[in-house]
Amino acid sequence: MKNQFLLLVVAICYCTISAHAGDDASGSTPFEVDLSKKFHAYEMTPADKRWSKSLVKNLKYQGKVVHFVRTTLKLSTKGVEQQGGVYHALEMPDYFYVLPSDAMLIIGAPHPYSPGVNGFSMHRSTSGDFIVCLNLQPGGVPIHSGAKVIIGKNQWNGRLWSRF
Repeated sequence: MKNQFLLLVVAICYCTISAHAGDDASGSTPFEVDLSKKFHAYEMTPADKRWSKSLVKNLKYQGKVVHFVRTTLKLSTKGVEQQGGVYHALEMPDYFYVLPSDAMLIIGAPHPYSPGVNGFSMHRSTSGDFIVCLNLQPGGVPIHSGAKVIIGKNQWNGRLWSRF
């Protein structure tokens, strides 16, 4: 009986030592974006704004609406630079959304994170120049491979995945 109890205690200790709490949205694809670089952002037209209002009305959504617009910031994926994958929030200037990684970068946050919790939804225009975001939450599933988000170079390992 003592041996079984001792074996149980050892098994429990092993499990607690090897376990990792919480979720992690890290992946194997390296990403980098420099948020200190000057950039241009798409300017929403009156037609874009009408489309956004219509979407919100048709979905009967009554919360805060955040618009992410495409920027000229360069994103490096696996060492290859590309443009057009980084969006900036008009209503929340510390927020950036990286489409190819489905990563949200908030200046000052401890990590980038993957959004999509608590009813969060994004709706991209057919042009891809802007995204209407509903029920944006200040957090999500962290990407622990990334460090604190700064105005400067940000690097993380994520997944090549897009919600669009």
